[in-house]
Order: sequence, then C-alpha cells, then structure tokens
Amino acid sequence: MKYFIFLSAFVVSKLTIPMLKKFLFKSKCLMKNYRGNLIIYGMGIIYVFNILLMTMLFFTYFKYIDKNFVLIYLIGVLTMGLVGIIDDFLGSSNVKGFKGHIKKLINGDLTTGGIKAVFGGLISVFISFLISKNIFDFVINFILISLFTNFINLLDLRPGRALKIHLLISVIFLILLNGIYDYFLLITMAITIAYLPYDLREISMIGDTGANIIGVTLGIIGTALQLSFKIGLVLFLISVHVYCEKYSLSDLILKNKILRYIDSIGR
Repeated sequence: MKYFIFLSAFVVSKLTIPMLKKFLFKSKCLMKNYRGNLIIYGMGIIYVFNILLMTMLFFTYFKYIDKNFVLIYLIGVLTMGLVGIIDDFLGSSNVKGFKGHIKKLINGDLTTGGIKAVFGGLISVFISFLISKNIFDFVINFILISLFTNFINLLDLRPGRALKIHLLISVIFLILLNGIYDYFLLITMAITIAYLPYDLREISMIGDTGANIIGVTLGIIGTALQLSFKIGLVLFLISVHVYCEKYSLSDLILKNKILRYIDSIGR
C-alpha cells in the first residue's frame, strides 16, 4: 500500500506542478537566481497542497494509522508552510544569518526571518512536548526539529542541492524506520522527485516554503530514530549551523572535489 501511495503522490505531483508553475508565472512571481537567471519562485507551495491531498485521500480511512501522529505532522507542515509563504512573498534578503534576524527582533525590528525563527522554535517546542518521553528526550527532539528545518534552508542556495540531500536522508530514514513514518517520507520524496527537474534546469525554486516543509518533515520523523542516531544528527546539525554563521557552505562545497561533483549531478 505504501508504494501505491508513493506512486499516487508522484502522479498527482506531475499533474499539479505544471499548473502551479503556470499560475505563479502569470502572477509574475519571478526573481533572479544566483546566476542572474529569471526563475519562478514559490513552487514549494506544491508540498502543502499535495501532502494535504494525499493525507485526506488515504489516512482518513486507515484505522490502524496513528491519527495523533498524522495531526502532529500536519500541524508542523501547515505552520512552517505558512511561515515559508510569508518569507517567500514578503521577505527581504537584506538581513543575513540567524544571528542577524535575532538581533533585529531584539531591537524591535520584525523580519520574515525573525518570524520564521520564532514560529519554528514554537512549533518545535510544541511537537517535542507532545512526543517526548522525558526532559532529555524533549531537548534532543526540539533541537532536531528546529535545526533540521533550517538546515534545508541553508542548502537551498543552488539548483537541486536541497532536494538531493532530502532524497538521500529520506532513503537513510526509510532503512532505519518503518510504519507510519515511511508513508510521509515516501509522499515528500514523490513530490521532490516529480519536481526536481524544474529545480535542476533553473526553471523555478521551492523557496522557504518547500525548504521549511522538507526540513520539518525530516525533523519530526527523525525524532523516531534511536537515541544514538538522534544525538549524532544533533551534533552534525549544530556543527553545520555554527560553520554557516561564519563561512559559506557553497564555498566549502566548491573547494571539495567529491562534494562539488555530488552537488553538480543533474545540472
């Protein structure tokens, strides 16, 4: 059944992505990418639509599915999707980095990045409170969800980079986990695979909306991993965020032959 859901999500995405692209193009949702090419932004909305659609089509009728987890997951997706939409369509690139947005917020200057930081933190606290067994588990889950959400945003600076990492991590999670987690992993993977050619060819970008949803999905599902895996992921994510506050992740990738090759696949 889960692979039927994957196939259904892929087919639905293949049908709906061109329609959304056409709509955004007509709405003049265009911006220049890192190379100065004019591309369509806001395509991450497709994740909101199709995750909700697939959930309504299938999970409503599954008696053995943990509906509490479904609701928790959808709260995360909808909240971070909304924050992403605000950032994509109202945001400014004048303020850089997590520290920059927090400083602005402390000084009473609200930015879309500040909104994302606040709501991302709040939703991470809320979800971690609902699913955690003890204080230590709560702290680990909170860090995992909040940093995973921002991690995908850090990657989404070059065509296909965030999406390829999303697929790689999802495959690893599929190997380590099973049950309801597989369904949501496969749905988001199906959407990503259907959309990936548009990103690689620099036709459009998922923006913060798509990056937020992919990140919060990986974060929430990552909380189901064994503790040792979760601690390893937390240490990795903290290291990446600390590095990115001072240095460019893109520069690091360009300087490493292996990372540069992986990053260029499909372009």
